[in-house]
Amino acid sequence: MLPPLPLGRARLGGDPARGAVRRLATARFISMAGSDATGVAVGFAMYQQTHSAPWLSLSLMITVGVGALLAPLAGRAGDLFDRKRLMVACEAGAAAIFITLALVHTPIALLGLSVIASAIGTIFGPASGAAIAHVAGERHLSWANAVIATGANVGKTAGRLGAGALIAALGAGSVFVLDAVTFLASAWLIASVRHGFSGPLRGQTASEPDAAAAGESGMRFILEHPKLRLVVASACVSTFATAFSMTAEVPLVFDSGAGALGLGALTASWGTGMVIGSWYGGRALHKGNEATGVLAGRVLMAAGVGFVALSPSIAPMLLCYLLGGIGGGFMGVAAQSLILRVAPDRIRARTLGAIDSARNVTFGLGVVGAGALVQLVGARPVYAMVGLAMAVGTLPVLALVMNLGGPRSLRGVPTVARAAV
Repeated sequence: MLPPLPLGRARLGGDPARGAVRRLATARFISMAGSDATGVAVGFAMYQQTHSAPWLSLSLMITVGVGALLAPLAGRAGDLFDRKRLMVACEAGAAAIFITLALVHTPIALLGLSVIASAIGTIFGPASGAAIAHVAGERHLSWANAVIATGANVGKTAGRLGAGALIAALGAGSVFVLDAVTFLASAWLIASVRHGFSGPLRGQTASEPDAAAAGESGMRFILEHPKLRLVVASACVSTFATAFSMTAEVPLVFDSGAGALGLGALTASWGTGMVIGSWYGGRALHKGNEATGVLAGRVLMAAGVGFVALSPSIAPMLLCYLLGGIGGGFMGVAAQSLILRVAPDRIRARTLGAIDSARNVTFGLGVVGAGALVQLVGARPVYAMVGLAMAVGTLPVLALVMNLGGPRSLRGVPTVARAAV
């Protein structure tokens, strides 16, 4: 039995949730474009000043570690405080961080302020995900997650592609200023949404946290729920493997003679695939086939990454990345919708925070050994291993799909979902 989600008005055309979701999607597009551009700028500025790869590795490990430690607390904040105010405060705080970075971007400042910005993002994520479930309602949940994911993926791709040109023209500081502006714009859009971001608990007002809910654990809920156990197990295997492919990416393009342009093209191909996958997810996914959608997306990701090992040049690698990105975008919408349908509103943010923490821990474990493995066996064999590991990671989801009666069609879309698009 799924926890009830508000459906709003019966007629989709008059549903105020549509406008709210589109505003939130626009906010994510703007924010992610600035954030990913800043990610490029931070790495560029740090390496430009230090010429030290260990600095970059240290930054990544500390950022991931902070995310893993804070995710459970961040999820609790998203359930116990007003989600809209929390999200607006996070965006405004991030804007202040990047204004500071524009003025002072020494290596220590880059490292320290980036970690603080990552902590703020860790708080924002679970609150945002939980809010979408309430804003959209059960009927429109897959569509809403697809719209949000598409906006975020387009923003990421645009930010990565534009960062290099902006750095070359105006320097890294200009990217930090731009990111501050995008966070402020995102905060304004979120604040302008006239729709509740969470629902009152039984017998209480929306401002009064439930005493029992305050003690509930998102991780315990995941471990006790058969669907979530399988979905999160698959995600952790895939995330662990991804740490190795990300580490092998730069050596791969240089071994292939593609250089920096090839690296940018691979990133753009994956991002384009994510946009396509999340966009199609809004048209194909619904309450009855989301588990099958997770499985299909994971299979495409495994195939896309694994076939890179067999690619003789950069051109087929781009196609492999496009395929993997499509799978990732489609899978992301399906998994997020499935999780939000299962988790009750009172602990949705905590559930998402626990999942983020589990993924950050497994990614961090992968980063620890990835460099040594790439150095030992080379980039292409690592991609083959990652593809195989991702294929193994589909087994928990396959078990879930079979427990639910077998694969479902990913083409048939209910009338109301089609109208929503």
